[in-house]
Amino acid sequence: MEFLQTIILSVVSFIVLFVLSKIMGYRAISELSFFDYVVGITIGSVAAEMSTNIDLEWWKGVSAMVIYAVFDIVFSLLSQKSLFARKIISGTPIVLIYKGKIIKKNLKKARLELNELLSSARVSGYFNIADIDYAIMETKGSISFMPVAQKRPLNPKDFNFSPESEGLTVNVIMDGVIIEDDLKDAGITRKDLIRRVKQQGKDVKNIFLGIIDSNGVLTLFDK
Repeated sequence: MEFLQTIILSVVSFIVLFVLSKIMGYRAISELSFFDYVVGITIGSVAAEMSTNIDLEWWKGVSAMVIYAVFDIVFSLLSQKSLFARKIISGTPIVLIYKGKIIKKNLKKARLELNELLSSARVSGYFNIADIDYAIMETKGSISFMPVAQKRPLNPKDFNFSPESEGLTVNVIMDGVIIEDDLKDAGITRKDLIRRVKQQGKDVKNIFLGIIDSNGVLTLFDK
C-alpha cells in the first residue's frame, strides 16, 4: 500500500513540476538568475519530499510548489516593469576590466578571483589579458569581453561590403516524416516537396533531415 502511495505521489509531483515549469517559462540553466535557481531547487526539493514522505498530505506539497512558482512569476514581472525592482532582484552588471585596466575592487564585489577572470578570458578565446579592453560580469554570472580595437575580428563593414541576408532555414523533413506545419513557411507544397525529393533519387521515408533555405534550395541528409 505504501509503495502504491509512493508511486501515485511521485506521478502527481512530476505532473505538477511539469506544469509549473511550462508556466514559469523556458530558460537555460546559464540564463537563470540566483533567485530563479533557488526557487527551482526549492520546488524540486518539495516535490521529492512529497513523493517519498507518505505522511505528508499531497495538497500541502502541491500548495508549496505553486506558491513558490507564483513568487517566481511575480518577481519576474516586477523585474520587467520596474528598473528599481530589477536591480534588487537580478542585480546589476559589474565592470571587471575598464579600458584595459583590471578593477580590483569590482573583482572583490563580484567575489571573483583573478585566476577565475583569466580562466573565463581563455574560455572566450583571449589568452592575453592585454587584448581585452572591457570585461563585464552580467547579472546571470557570465562574463562578456570586448577586445581592444586592434584585436577585434574583421567584419564586412571593414571592407565596405554588404552581404545579403541568408534568412532562416526551414526543416521540412525530420526522421522520414514531412513537417506539414513548416511547408507553408518554406513556400512549398507537400506534392512539390515529394517531387523534388524524388528528383534527387531519394525517398522521403529514408531522409533523416530535409531543409530548405531562403533561396529555395532543398538539402537532404540520409538516415
